[in-house]
Amino acid sequence: MKSLAIQQLTAESFAPYGRVIEHLDHPCTKSGPGWVCFSPVDFMLPDAPLGVGIVHCERVPEELEALERHVSREELLWTTTENLVMAVDLPIHLGDGYARPNADTTKVFLLKAGQAVILNRGTWHSPAFTLEGESTYFFLVEWKKDLIDQDAQPWIPFQNEERISVE
Repeated sequence: MKSLAIQQLTAESFAPYGRVIEHLDHPCTKSGPGWVCFSPVDFMLPDAPLGVGIVHCERVPEELEALERHVSREELLWTTTENLVMAVDLPIHLGDGYARPNADTTKVFLLKAGQAVILNRGTWHSPAFTLEGESTYFFLVEWKKDLIDQDAQPWIPFQNEERISVE
């Protein structure tokens, strides 16, 4: 089993996996008494309707043994009130239906409450988990059949049946 330290989420550190969405790097576009708006901060360019999902999550398990990916769809994950952690691996071998995530290249990132990420097409990822307690987060993903249809059983074990734990 590989033990992975939690990485700081920055635009640079997350770039191989997707984009970080924060208002801090963007000018305020509208405001009024008691509110400010930053829009647009990023774009998704879907060619199918976007499905909205809600995940209730608990503490990160002692070990993770599988990740999923969407080779022809981006996915937006948006944290709410709690910090979350999520494991990601590189989006490679997109046309290979037998590809597996690699524990040696997997990283775990801390997503602070209110942050969002857009995962690149094909980025392997775990669900997001809390470090303690419970939370809820939202995701958006194109509602269409994926190029490599793993929707019926999306969780693909790591190469060599490896497992990872989060430090």
